[in-house]
Amino acid sequence: MDDSPTSILLAEYAALRSETERRSTIQWNVFALQIASAGAIISLAIASATNSVLLLVVPVSSYMLGNRYILHDFHLKLIHRYVRDSLSDRLSGNLQWEAWRDRQLERETAPGRWFTSTGWNAVHPTRLAFVGVAALALAGALVTGILLWISRAPAWYAITAFGLGWLVDALATVRLHRIFAGARTGATGTSPAGGAAPPVSRTG
Repeated sequence: MDDSPTSILLAEYAALRSETERRSTIQWNVFALQIASAGAIISLAIASATNSVLLLVVPVSSYMLGNRYILHDFHLKLIHRYVRDSLSDRLSGNLQWEAWRDRQLERETAPGRWFTSTGWNAVHPTRLAFVGVAALALAGALVTGILLWISRAPAWYAITAFGLGWLVDALATVRLHRIFAGARTGATGTSPAGGAAPPVSRTG
């Protein structure tokens, strides 16, 4: 068994690659769960007017899953920064991927790159899947709530409960938007759109 410092550092790098792969897989599983759960809830909500209150569930679930998505992104960035700023130096600067990648992605992930797969702004597909879906459900809940109020005149306690629920959802959605917007300037300054990990053997 080779116990030289270089071998130990390379083993550490391999372990970090495995951790990156694991967190990346979980992160995209969270993304898929968000799409599936929001789609299922919205489908139930629009199937009947009496189910429209279910739309209030979507912003809450989006907030929880969105936070989980960003949490994994944060840890991926920590790994990225550690490899770039610490591990590479101890390996005589031979791990160049992280620094090279940062230089290449600095422009590509700029918020001003609208309607691209890398520009980290409000219309990025990942942000739309969380924040956009939550905002859409909020708008739908408000419209259907007003229509039901006009047509059926529900009891005051039902109106109060709906209003409080909607307000909580609105606050959660605004907070979620700020969390995703701030993700670009997290541990490394690189957005989730550009990834944040050592190179991993992966196809597709």
